[in-house]
Formats: sequence, structure tokens, C-alpha cells
Amino acid sequence: MAKTVTVGIPVYKRLEYLPQVLKIVASQNYPEIELLVSDNGVNGRRIHEIVRENYLRPHRIRQNASTVPMSIHFNQIIQDASGEYFLLLADDDEISSNYISELVRLFERHPRASVAMGVQETVDEGGVTVRTSSTALPEILSGPDFVRAAWGTHAYGYESFSTFLARTADLIACGGFPDFWKGRGNDDALVVKLCFDNFVVFSPRCVFRKRFYAESFGFSGSTADLARAMNDFLKFLESDPCILRFARTQPTQWNEARRYLVRMIWNNYHMIWADRSQTKLSALEWLQSGFALPFIPAYYRAVVHTLASAVWRRLKNHGR
Repeated sequence: MAKTVTVGIPVYKRLEYLPQVLKIVASQNYPEIELLVSDNGVNGRRIHEIVRENYLRPHRIRQNASTVPMSIHFNQIIQDASGEYFLLLADDDEISSNYISELVRLFERHPRASVAMGVQETVDEGGVTVRTSSTALPEILSGPDFVRAAWGTHAYGYESFSTFLARTADLIACGGFPDFWKGRGNDDALVVKLCFDNFVVFSPRCVFRKRFYAESFGFSGSTADLARAMNDFLKFLESDPCILRFARTQPTQWNEARRYLVRMIWNNYHMIWADRSQTKLSALEWLQSGFALPFIPAYYRAVVHTLASAVWRRLKNHGR
């Protein structure tokens, strides 16, 4: 018999995409799916009505009495899952009809794998594809090799790891999503925890479609919120039990992986600080927010360069 896959769909206040994602789950060609829709927005009976109208298969709906932080909500869904495998699917994203069956097949072929994913398409708010990750994917990579490819060389062009297939027991054993501020970066951190000392498998024959807009990639929040989340990520790298265990047993591989991950963290913050927040903050607030991360030499060199360029532009414009 096929092993059950729980598809967890977290919902907050945005409901307009929910009917479509329900139909996408219903179209999966895998026979054993447990749909678990979780309401974190106190929407009353509205979620029940939407699911009943758009998903005719058996399903479960859970509702929080009050809204909880994003990571806690995601972990609640994992804890409530009854399937051997688990996939978290945001209400505004999509997967191809063979996504689950293809990734389960890979897991069955590679029992030491802890993460499975397909090709990623980035789509705009209207569903038009704007970028696609590489289809020349290896079938399997070790965890350290995956970290190198994902955040070191960017070899396969992935932009998000918000949706992938994993074993439910593995997700629970590693502690699930870390509780970063506003949930920013918690999906990347979960993949890192899962893949060390394990393997990641890929299929070029199935597709995850990530809908891109400022809110979906965490670009709409304040610079202060982003700094707090990135600091949470940096602390996580030094304190998470799964990572500490890997660092003790594989120090050379961990040092390399840590270098890639730290660079990813400060690059993301610097990009938003330099390109977006300068026009939204006062000069003093912008200056202070540039030093909101702990001392990372490469990051602080980038900050100094950005500040010097900003001062030069202002002096040049003032002299005209």
C-alpha cells in the first residue's frame, strides 16, 4: 500500500488563493493524501466553507483559537499530521500534479534521503513564470554538497525552499521550524537541519511554483524586523542541537557550510538595507540599521562601501 502523505496548508487572512490550491491538491496523481488545512487567522466557518466547496476528498481542518507566530503554526501542522511523509504548501503556491508521487518514488529509492524537491518555477502574482531553476539536477546530493550548491555556488538556481517533501518523523525529531522573528528564513533553516548527515534528492520531472511578490519573499516588512530575523538565524547556527552535533563530528564540512550560510544571511539583509530602506528611513535611521548585525568582516566592508557611495552621490548632487 502507498504511504500516506500529509499536505499541510497554513492559512491566515488571505483567502483568495485557497480555492485554487485546494484544486491543485485534489489533482495530485498520488493515491494516499491527507489534506490538513490549518486556520491561524480566526476566520470562523469560512475556511470550512471554502474547503467543502473546492475539495471533495476526505480532509481535516484545524483552527487556532488565537493567532500564533508563523513558525509555531507550521509546527502545529506537523505535529497534527498523520502521514508518514509531509509537505507544507502555502495557499498561494502551486505544485505539478505528479509532484508528490515523483518525490515519494525518490524517497523509496533512497531511504537515507531526508529532503526531496523538484524543479522550481518563480511566478508573478498573475501566475506568469518569470524564472526557472535548472532542470539538470543530480538525483542525490549529500547534505554538505547541497548547502554548497544552494548557498555557495548557487549551481541550480533555487530561490526558495518553502515547499519540499520530508518524513514527518524526521521533521518532529529535528524540532521542526525554528522560531525566527516573523518566520523570516525559517524554511531555509529547516532544510539545513534536515540535510546534515543525510541526503537531498531531486526530480526534474515535477515542479513547485513559488509565487513571488514582496510579502511572499519577506521584502515587505521593516528593516528592523528583517534585522531581528537575521540575528535569530545567526544565533540558530550557533545553538541548534542538530547543527552542533554535525559541527562536532564533521568540523571541516561544517566550517565550509557555515561560511556559505552566514554569507547568505548578511547578503540578504544588505541587499534590502542598501536598495530599499534608504528611501524609507531617515539618514540616521538608515545609518544605524546598517550596523544591526553582529560584526561580520565581509558584511561590514559592504556596509562601509555602501555608505561611502551614498555620501559620494549626495556630495556630487549637492555640487551641481
